[in-house]
Amino acid sequence: METNIPVREVMVRDVVKADQEMNARDAARMMLKYDVDSIIVLNKGEPVGIVTERDMIRELVSKDITPSEVKLKDLMRSPLITASPDDDLMDVAKLMLKRKIRRVPVVENGKLVGIVADVDILAVYSEMNSILAELVEMNIEREIEAPGEEMSQGICERCGTFSGNLKLIDGLLLCESCRES
Repeated sequence: METNIPVREVMVRDVVKADQEMNARDAARMMLKYDVDSIIVLNKGEPVGIVTERDMIRELVSKDITPSEVKLKDLMRSPLITASPDDDLMDVAKLMLKRKIRRVPVVENGKLVGIVADVDILAVYSEMNSILAELVEMNIEREIEAPGEEMSQGICERCGTFSGNLKLIDGLLLCESCRES
């Protein structure tokens, strides 16, 4: 399905970020405060990496390392995979799938302007699927409500055979032989 939705239409603009010199404990506190599961790491104001809750569990908790002793620059995943606000959302979703990542920071002119996560993309396409389902239902209702209107093909509702020439008669889609009988 071709949608051509630019990332800027879906991205979250309020991104939690921290300097690479911040320790993991303080970063975790920020993540809790803002109820997010990742933080973008900056070096001199430019995005250079990302740290997620999962990174903290894998690299600190599971290894019994004290979070206050680890700087974000030593914990972050880098280089950062980013998108532009004008990138097509479907292209970014494919990139995320290929790289097995769940969030992509959005950068414009070297500055962090947002972030798009897998759940943001799922919400958009889930809503589109709901709208498409309603449009299909509307078209089905319109076809049923149009007595005598011919359809190109389908299953006859009386004899059950496939027909290339169905017609709505008394609320049933009938093939040519059933209409004649």
